[in-house]
Amino acid sequence: MTAIQITREGPLAIVTLNRPEKRNALAMPHWQALGAAIRGFAGDEGVRAVVLTGAGGHFCAGADIGEFDSTRRDARSGEAYTRAVDASAEAILELAKPVIGAIEGSCFGGGCGLAMDCDIRIAAKGARFAVPAAKLNIVYNLRDTRNLLSLAGPGHAKRILFTGEPVDAETALRLGLVDELSEAPLESAKRLALKIAENAPMSVAGAKTLLNALIAGRPAEKLAEQLSLRALESDDYKEGRRAFKEKRKPKFTGR
Repeated sequence: MTAIQITREGPLAIVTLNRPEKRNALAMPHWQALGAAIRGFAGDEGVRAVVLTGAGGHFCAGADIGEFDSTRRDARSGEAYTRAVDASAEAILELAKPVIGAIEGSCFGGGCGLAMDCDIRIAAKGARFAVPAAKLNIVYNLRDTRNLLSLAGPGHAKRILFTGEPVDAETALRLGLVDELSEAPLESAKRLALKIAENAPMSVAGAKTLLNALIAGRPAEKLAEQLSLRALESDDYKEGRRAFKEKRKPKFTGR
């Protein structure tokens, strides 16, 4: 079985972390494969949205600690490992299509980071979230720390990082780590993704790009102007206007 499984359902790509015997903890090659899979959707016009989930009742238990003696044994190897993890996260953030996380069970460490990289997170009521870096003398990376701070606020972010203790799904919802609780998170994520997929891809991509720039504190004025002008010159803008006048559902192409 491949550790990163991809299935297609109409305009959706479903990416499943598939190491259930490890609660979907990822080793170095798996992080690399995940990043490559996400980047592969960039040029696929048939994919309008991505759902990221895990097999066997868990989302992702983070990094596979069992391989650390060989792949993360010191500063030099740890830096290479971090680059592989960062590349997969950056692929999610840079993909101009929404990525929705469907989360069950364990969402720990790097898995929690992956979830926070998703644009929207839907969790089962039994899901648990933790960053146990302090239990391994690991300093959580800058991107995930920034995301945690942005979502949960300084006090809660410090508590999560200082204690390494898990929080339950209800607490995660209250803190902003997840956006919705569901009895069937994968099905809920698919329904939401399909709804988004009906909208204009250029508009959705522009919104994601602008929001990510604002969250990261990057200047966005010129970027906003460029994205807006590009959308106004597109065929999809003309189609949207025609559909509104004709009182029908628009058929967007992303052009």
